Amino acid sequence: MWMYLGVAVGIVAPTLLWWLQYRIERKQEIVLSPIEWNLNPKWPQSKPKYVLGNQLVDFVPRMQQYTKTAEIMITLSSATIIFIPSHVTGQPIIAFSVILLGFSVLWGVLFISWMSYCYEQALYSPANFGAGSSSTMFALGFGALACFVIAYMSLALAIAHAVLYGPQLK
Repeated sequence: MWMYLGVAVGIVAPTLLWWLQYRIERKQEIVLSPIEWNLNPKWPQSKPKYVLGNQLVDFVPRMQQYTKTAEIMITLSSATIIFIPSHVTGQPIIAFSVILLGFSVLWGVLFISWMSYCYEQALYSPANFGAGSSSTMFALGFGALACFVIAYMSLALAIAHAVLYGPQLK
């Protein structure tokens, strides 16, 4: 049962995130490189404090931060998949966590790949990046993060339960 629940959560999380994000973004003009924010020269007499400028901000620094975050999550998930099952046995919830960590790795790698692909495409034709591409990037990144967080929380609960009540879930 725990395995099937892990597969369901691992597939539903990014799918639901994609659907929600697409509903928000489909009515907007989407660009990969965001527009800069400038200090409002009339602030504090006039609000808001920041207003949109006319220049696009380079996406590369943000892409490096997103990639680094995904790499750390992929590394932690992979290491956990290797080491945790051999140390914590007798608890079926471990299967749930391991499946979700596997999805975290999958969605994280796909996120980095999709982001790189979209960036390359946007360099040659910015119109190629639309609501569907943006929603896919969002869903892959936050789907990986959701699977990672849920897996680690369930592992923490399983380990805490094992420490308090013994190795078997009842």
